[in-house]
Amino acid sequence: LESQLKHAIVSTAHCVELLLKERLRRIDPAQVLKDPQKYPDLSAYTVTVDVAIERLKTLGNIDISGVDRNAIKNLSTARNAIIHYEWSIASKAAKTIVGEGLSFVFSFSRAELGIDLAKEFQTDDTWRCLIEELNQFTESYREKLAAIMRTRGDDPVECSNCGEEMVPWHGGSCEFCGHWHDFEA
Repeated sequence: LESQLKHAIVSTAHCVELLLKERLRRIDPAQVLKDPQKYPDLSAYTVTVDVAIERLKTLGNIDISGVDRNAIKNLSTARNAIIHYEWSIASKAAKTIVGEGLSFVFSFSRAELGIDLAKEFQTDDTWRCLIEELNQFTESYREKLAAIMRTRGDDPVECSNCGEEMVPWHGGSCEFCGHWHDFEA
């Protein structure tokens, strides 16, 4: 289990890095490079996660919340420890790091890239495993979805599949698990 959690941390950290750089690329491809003047030199170094976050704020007015910045920092720190040192972590702590990181991945990709990764994960038992195994993911992602629904003015009702209050009152799919609800008018 420890090696699986280490792999999950490294993969999630890499995913976060790639998503941030992709969003930055959509603003200006040269800004993905540490030195934008070197664009399009394929051997030029790309920006770090921290620089990508700052450039997204400066160039795209995309502000990563303090909670998400902390999740990203924890992922990066854990990833570096795994890659460069002999490192072990308690299962619960590793699951928290992965869960908070994945919550950022799903919400950022949806909001900033227009990609609903949750729908992809809901096509098999992967989503069920995520919400059952990673409590921190479930809590964090639930909060992000609820905030989106409040912003849209939705008054959500309980999903008959997952029990979360994530179904728009007029019906449709549950924002959390994707289960479809058809309410009578």
